[in-house]
Parts: sequence; structure tokens; C-alpha cells
Amino acid sequence: MANSKRSVAREIIIDRLLHERCGYSVHEILEIVNRQFEADGFPPVCINTIRNDMDIIRYRYRIPLDIVKRGQRLIYRYQDPNQTIFKTVLTFGELQHIQSAIQSIIFRDPIQASLMYKQISERLGNLLKLDTLGEPILIYEEIPDLDELKMFQSMYNYIQSKSPAIITYKPGRGKKEREIVVHPYFLLQKNQKWNLLCYNGTDEKPAEIPITAISHVAPAEGVELIPNTYFDFKEYYKKLKSVA
Repeated sequence: MANSKRSVAREIIIDRLLHERCGYSVHEILEIVNRQFEADGFPPVCINTIRNDMDIIRYRYRIPLDIVKRGQRLIYRYQDPNQTIFKTVLTFGELQHIQSAIQSIIFRDPIQASLMYKQISERLGNLLKLDTLGEPILIYEEIPDLDELKMFQSMYNYIQSKSPAIITYKPGRGKKEREIVVHPYFLLQKNQKWNLLCYNGTDEKPAEIPITAISHVAPAEGVELIPNTYFDFKEYYKKLKSVA
């Protein structure tokens, strides 16, 4: 279906209509699509185009449809109201890029935050379970490499859920591993290496810990998160942009 702007626009409209429990006939879908196309400046499509779109949803995407006869009409809707042709699994790296882009838009223009950006960020936030109104938690130029990815994802989850953690890490070369409680705030990429910006609850001081130095992480049961008053995200962001 989606090989042009018109095709994508059609997919979005038809997918939305099939979610509705009332259901729509092919002719009703055609009328709604062409009404929206007229408003958007697209030329109208024919009934066979809509029929072809419906077949693609049923047979290419393999999404079951309820087809109910009402009078002389056949009414279509998704069997599962939560189904969608847009339910594509994104990679972890893609999710991080999307989140950072959404949050950077809001961060860079907090006053006007145009209606378009606001709607897009809220919509994607709902789809991806992101807190689009909160502070960004990633400061980066590139996503982590494979050596860092597993621990990166684990620490990212702790930051996103605002949960303290117990980490085992090596403070430096030649030093023994130790276990500390951390209150994680940000993941910062500096000199092509990822670092956890956190409050070290064991030593009672802010800390910047390389992700590669962390060998194990576990929940800090019964520990409440200490809010961040130690790291100014805006300053880190400005430094990154000035370097870039």
C-alpha cells in the first residue's frame, strides 16, 4: 500500500476507521477517504483502490477483520480493536533515537512548542510509553555499541522508571569491584563512551560512572529515589551541541 504520500494517508484513515466498533462499508470508507483527501489537496481515489487496500490488510498484513452484513451492506472492522497495521516492532536503538528527538524538540523550544510538535510528541509518547513532558534522559551523538548495549538498556530502564539500583562496578584500573546504591538520572555519551550520571547513595555524592565499568545491576528494594539536584541537563546539552 504505502508507496506514496497518498498511500500512507489512505492507510492512516482506513486503519483508524477499522478500529471503530461501529464498522464501515467499503463505500463509506471511500467517501471518508476522499473527503479527507479533498481537504488535504489530494486527488480522489476509486472504489477498487479501497477494495485493494482492504485485501492487502487481510492477506498481506494477515489481520483478521469482522465482516458483518447490515441490510444490503457489508460492514468491516478489526476483530481485535487493538490491532493496527502500524504495530511495527522497533529496535532498541530506534526507540532511543525517537525519544531523544521528541524530547529535544520540546527542550529546544519549551515556550512555543508548536501544536504540531506537541501532538506528535504526545501521540508517539502514548505508542512508545514515553514521558514526553519529562526531562530527556539521554545526551548523545550515537547509540551505544554492542559491548555497551545490554547494560545501557538495563540502566535506561531504571532511569525511565525512576528506580534506584544496586550496581557492581570497577572504580578504576587495578581497583577491586565494589557494590553501591545509585540513584540514576541520565546516560551521557562523552568521548564516544557512555556514562551513567547518578547520585552514589553509598558514598553520598554525585557520580559519573562508565557503563563498561558496571558488571551487574539489581533493584534497590525499599530505597526511594533521591531527586536530581546535582546535574544540570541543560549545561550538558549545551556542551554537546557546542562540540558538535
